[in-house]
Amino acid sequence: MENVFTAELNDEGPYRRARVGARAGAKHLGLTVYELAPGQGMPFHYHLQREELLVVLEGTVAVRTGEGWKDVPAGGVVAFPRGERGAHGYENRSDRPVRLLMFSEQNAPNVSVYPDEKQVGIYDVADPRERRFGALFNLTDAVEGYGGGEPQP
Repeated sequence: MENVFTAELNDEGPYRRARVGARAGAKHLGLTVYELAPGQGMPFHYHLQREELLVVLEGTVAVRTGEGWKDVPAGGVVAFPRGERGAHGYENRSDRPVRLLMFSEQNAPNVSVYPDEKQVGIYDVADPRERRFGALFNLTDAVEGYGGGEPQP
C-alpha cells in the first residue's frame, strides 16, 4: 500500500516526486506527491483534456491561475478544469520544503499548453513507460495553421 507521507521521492528535474497512483495500481487516475524546495515550482500551463486537483499537505504554495497568484496553505484544495480556464502553475516561495498532491486524469493523448513560453507538449499515452512519442514544440516554429487554427506566437 502506498502512503503519501512516507512515499520514496525521486529527483526529477526541478522537483522531487513520487507517482503513488501508478504504484498503487491506478490506470486512469494519477496521484503524484511533489516536494518542492524553496524557489522550485511548476510552469504555468493547462491541459486540453485533463482535469487536475492540487492538495497541499505541508507548507504554503503560491498558485497561479488566470486570475493571478494566491497562497494556498496546508489543507488547501484547488481544482484546475480542462482547457484554458484551468491554466495553473505553482511555486514554493517559502524558506522550507512544500509537499503537495496532484490528482490528474490519465487520459491520452495528452496536450499541454504553456502560454508564457508559447509552447505545446504532446505525448501519445499516459504511462511514461509505454510512450512511443512525446515532444515539446515552439509555436513560433509552426510553418502554418492547421485545421482552421493559426499558431499564436
